[in-house]
Parts: sequence; C-alpha cells; structure tokens
Amino acid sequence: MSTTEVVKSSKEYMNVPIAELIESSTNPRKVFDQSFLEELAESIRNRGILSPLLVRPVNNHLEIVAGAQRYRAAKLAGLEVAPIRLKAMTDLEAQEAQQIENVQRKDVHPFEEAQGYRTLLGFEGATYTIEKLAARIGKRPQDVAERLKLLDLTEAVANAFVAGHIGLGHALLIAKLAADVQEKALAHCFDSYYAANDADRSLVPVSRLQAWIGQNIYLSLKSVPFSKDDETLVPEAGSCANCPKRTGFNGLLFSEVREDSCADAACFNRKLDAHIAQRVTKMPNLVMISQNYDATGDTPILARRNYVEVVTRRPRKGKGARPEQRLCDHLKPAIYADGMEKGGLVKICANLDCKIHFGNRQREEEQRLQFKAEKTAANRKAKQTISFRHRLMADVLKRVKAAIWNRRDADGGVLCVALPVTRTGVPPCEAAWFAKSQRPSRLSDGREGPDTLQEGGCCWMAVLIFESMLLGSAERTTESKDGDPLSIAAALFKIDTKALRAGVAKEEKEKARKKAKKPQQREAKAYGETRSQVR
Repeated sequence: MSTTEVVKSSKEYMNVPIAELIESSTNPRKVFDQSFLEELAESIRNRGILSPLLVRPVNNHLEIVAGAQRYRAAKLAGLEVAPIRLKAMTDLEAQEAQQIENVQRKDVHPFEEAQGYRTLLGFEGATYTIEKLAARIGKRPQDVAERLKLLDLTEAVANAFVAGHIGLGHALLIAKLAADVQEKALAHCFDSYYAANDADRSLVPVSRLQAWIGQNIYLSLKSVPFSKDDETLVPEAGSCANCPKRTGFNGLLFSEVREDSCADAACFNRKLDAHIAQRVTKMPNLVMISQNYDATGDTPILARRNYVEVVTRRPRKGKGARPEQRLCDHLKPAIYADGMEKGGLVKICANLDCKIHFGNRQREEEQRLQFKAEKTAANRKAKQTISFRHRLMADVLKRVKAAIWNRRDADGGVLCVALPVTRTGVPPCEAAWFAKSQRPSRLSDGREGPDTLQEGGCCWMAVLIFESMLLGSAERTTESKDGDPLSIAAALFKIDTKALRAGVAKEEKEKARKKAKKPQQREAKAYGETRSQVR
C-alpha cells in the first residue's frame, strides 16, 4: 500500500509495512534503553503490538509522532507490519503531541520533563501559560513551575542530578538559588564526615539541606534599609516587589519558605551598596562604620573599636543608664557598611576623649599601662636578682676552694668546711670528709699507678659537690634566708652581700643606659650620612 493510498483511505486505524515508517526528528526522547527494547521485542513476538503507533503523512511518507520505542522493538522482533493510527497534523500539533506524550510517561526524568515543558511554552503560535499547560497535562501549576526551575541548574549540579547523585528535592532547592552559590549548596548535599573518599559520601536529607540554605543563603527582607518598591536603585535588577527570586512573591516556587526573603545574595548586596552610596551623597557628614573590631587596609570605614553606638532609650526601672544610652556633645550620624546591619542608620560617638562613652576604655588603658610597667619592673628585678646570686655563688666557690686546699689532715685527706644545709626531714650536714683512697690504683702491667686522690682529685670533687648543692639555689628569683644554701654559705664566709648587690645594680643600670643610647647614635649617624649626601 502506497502513502497516497493510505491518505485517501477513510480508515483511521490500519496495518502498514514497517519499512514505510520513519522516525520523527523532533522526538524529545533521545536516549533509548537497549535492555528495555529487547524485553519489549520479546513481548511483541508473543502478543504483538497492542497499542497502535500515532502516525502522520509528511511529504509522501509516514512519520511516527508517538511510538518510537514500539517501532524499534517491532523491528528487533522481526515484524513486517505494524498497527497505526493515521492522523493529519501540522508541525505545531505534532510537536505538541510529542511533548505531552513525553512528559506524561512514567519513566521520564524530571530534567527531561522540564525540557519538554520549555519546548511547549516556546512554540510559535501557542498561547500556553504555566496554568494552561498544567490544566492540559493534568498537573498542578506549582509542579510545572518547579520542573521549569530545574533548567536553571548549573552544569555541574544538573549533571549530578541526571546521574542520580542527588534527588529531586535537593535539585529543586538548589535550582532556586543564584548560580554563584549552587555548587556550594551541592557540596552540602553530602555528609563526608565518616567517608574515606568521595565515593563513600552519604546523601543528607532534604530537610537538612533546606535548613542550611535558610541559615546561610536566604536573606530576610523584613527590615531592609532600602525600599523594596524602588525600581531605580539598581535598574537592571528592578523592584523587589515582583522579583521571581523573592520568596514572598513567588509562592509557586518557594512554598516551603515562610519568611519573606531574597534568594539572590549578589543582587541583595548590590542594592545595599547602592543604598549606602545614595545616603552618603545626600548626607556628606555621614560616617561609614564597620562591625569588625579592627579595620583592614586603607579605608575610610571606622572600625568597631573606635566608636560607640548610642541608643537613646530609657533604662530599665531601678537601673542607671549605661554609657551607650547617654548623650554627649560628639554624636554623629553613621551608616553600617558591612555585617548584619549593613545599610542601617545609627548615631555614634567617635571621640576617644569622651569621658561618657570612652571613660571605661581610658581607665582600662591606664590599668593596662600600669600592669605593663609593673610587669617590666618585676622582670627587671628578677633578672637583677639572678645576676646577683650568680655573682654570689662565684664568690662562695672561691672561698670554698681556698678553704679546702688549705685544710688537709695528717693522713692526706681533705677536711671540708662545715656547711649547714637544712632540708625538710633530713638532718643538717655539718661537714664533708673525703679521705684518700687506701688502695692505690694499679696499671694493666701490675705496677702501682699514681694516687689520684692524693694528687688533689678529692679536692676538686669536694668543690664539685659544693657547687652542685648551690646551683639550684642560684637560679631563684626570690630570696629567703631560711633554708637557702647560698645565703647560709655567704653568711658562713662573711661575704658582704649588700656591697655585691649594689655593684650588680650599678652594672645593670649602666647596661640599660648604653642600650638606650644606641638608637640615638644610629639616628645621628643616619642623619649625618643624609646631610653629606645632600651636600
């Protein structure tokens, strides 16, 4: 049967040779599952094609409008003829039918479904709106609007959605955000705390992603400093009143968001910056302030540490007014240039000499300087004390060495001077006695070696023992005569500690004077070199 004969026939349903059918180039289905086609081909071998293919005549051939999968499966099954429904359709009608049939399939991916909706809304001559399209396909307008929003996903997020790495709920939440934050939101779709690598990451619940977006992305419009109806503030952005990225206006997309918020942080901040610029232009004496405690870089913005925001409200009953609730003669209007209060107007006192608002700071600064001075003096005193005790130990050891070498007994031993050293639970040591060795050392060949102790080794050992006893005491920064071996030794040898201390203090003072004089000498030298270069 030829195509012309089919068209002239009044029959709408008929069987035609499969060889006379061709696939449509406008078919929205681009990917076919080969395993599904083989299963469908096996079913067609057993029971045939139960639902006819929708076909239209085009330029002396039959074009398949709907039923491309059944057509391919029939060819795999080896069928020669296929049942069709022949219907004359224009190009617009055919594409409309294809798209509607595509979006009504159960196995269609939401992203592919969204592409079909966009094609239907973009047909020339069609008068579709979201509401009319929803009524035509039997869905809610909100569902159609959400599917269309999926087309705003960036490439990375769309690929993750099509690949099945994130669900429809995650994709819908991310699609409502600006493009510059979508990949950041995608990263928060996964919990990698217990994951060894990216493949082991788990997908977080949609509610958790929604909570993160609400806390970090959406910006409240409840108390913005600029007018939401102003279309001239940022002309390219327009008014917030009818902005599709405003949750309070676009209820079809943001039905889950209760607070009136902005989903485009970049646009929101551009409007805040434009509002601040307008205010500064109208009020030349307006001071720009920051919520950061320390200012960074060369900026006219006043850091938080350099002003006090004055709130003129009455104090609570029974309580006095705090400094920030009291007025002074230095108040100035100011506007926040950053932070949560960006664009807000306030009154501030920026006079650091103001006793009303900076009185506590002045007292704190005085206390800080006093503490610094006390700490410096204490460090200087401790350093001087350690120097004095080191010098005192050196003098004691000189006296000990002389006493040891001058007092030997008849047997050649060394009688050390008495050195009472009182310790808790240990009786005082009144003397140290070192006798020479009774057995002289022998060499390897059997001959008698030199008597080390008799040659004076015991004397040096005695000095070493005394030094080890005094070493810990010499590092003390506080002095106490009770139980201090160094003080006891100094008293035993009648060392003039006052004169020694005065000498150490004089030396430290001279060192400090020379140290302070060096920068002045360097400055004078640099000044002289500069004058010589000028000459």
